[in-house]
Amino acid sequence: MEFPKEKMEFVTSHGGVASEEGWLVLHIGSMDLDGISKIYIDLAEVQEIKQRGERHSAVLEQMRSLLGGD
Repeated sequence: MEFPKEKMEFVTSHGGVASEEGWLVLHIGSMDLDGISKIYIDLAEVQEIKQRGERHSAVLEQMRSLLGGD
């Protein structure tokens, strides 16, 4: 099965732990995985998702700064 990139997310913190390397989150709650024994994830898509997550974090920091946060 090719895992859809719309169901992947990159985060830099999990369980109270922060990491530059981060985690790849696979959202499988709404997927029917019955009979699937392998999931393939394109590493180029992982890099794209990671960059998207980093841009999202940068935008949040910029918004906090503009609104008088840290």
